[in-house]
Amino acid sequence: MTMTTNIRMIGKTPPAGRPDSRDGMTATGRPPDSPRPPDTPRISGRQFAAGLGAAAALAAIGAGVTVPLARAIAPQWVHTEGRTLLIVAEVYLALTAGLVVGVGGLTGARRLLALSRPAPRQVGAALALAVGACAAGLAISMAFSPLSGGPVATLEAIVRAGSDESRMAAATPLVWALIVIRVAALTGLGEELLFRGALYGWLRRRLSVSPVIAITTVLFALEHAYYPVLLPLVLSLGLAAGWVRHRAGTVGATIPMHIAVDLSLFLAAVALA
Repeated sequence: MTMTTNIRMIGKTPPAGRPDSRDGMTATGRPPDSPRPPDTPRISGRQFAAGLGAAAALAAIGAGVTVPLARAIAPQWVHTEGRTLLIVAEVYLALTAGLVVGVGGLTGARRLLALSRPAPRQVGAALALAVGACAAGLAISMAFSPLSGGPVATLEAIVRAGSDESRMAAATPLVWALIVIRVAALTGLGEELLFRGALYGWLRRRLSVSPVIAITTVLFALEHAYYPVLLPLVLSLGLAAGWVRHRAGTVGATIPMHIAVDLSLFLAAVALA
């Protein structure tokens, strides 16, 4: 399969001279890396700040209700991993809800956060690209594995850092349920709406595609920088997801990429546990 075919699987080329609704460009005119026209809907700084503020408020409310309620109903549960996982899940849920509220609801999310349904071929191409990105990230990690105990030790460290492997040995059914829900639904959705939805859209009001992808990828990596062993994998995934966001015009194609990587790490952790 040629590179041209891969690209067209993700974004169909518009007829010559007609605007491309994904990126405000013509097939023969403006180059694909140019800034988008000012009349193209993009999330504003005020909407972005409102979304983050709403997310923080919802997360605080969730934690403020969950902890006292748990202490009253099951005091012993407050000191378990279940409470931590529940609060983390609430934070991701609050992030998603807050960003949607910040742009005025689901209609605004479709227009300003690019939360629209992708074509099946876009999802398939995005997942294939995610596999390639992960392979590239792991190859970089393997190149430096002598510094971290060798290839096997490095792979195990990546799996442990990118999953809840440390919690699995003593996990209760509730903890398992929270892990699966977060991995399969909450983390990928929340982080993609933040980085490839809101942040990408806000930056594209001012910058062209390449620096926007670079900035969102770096910030995405910094969010995971507490585990340096993950950085090659996260940087590779961030670059791939940014490119898919640009070509497909929707985070609906990047969310499956993110979830697929998280689920792969989860399954590898289950095998190790």
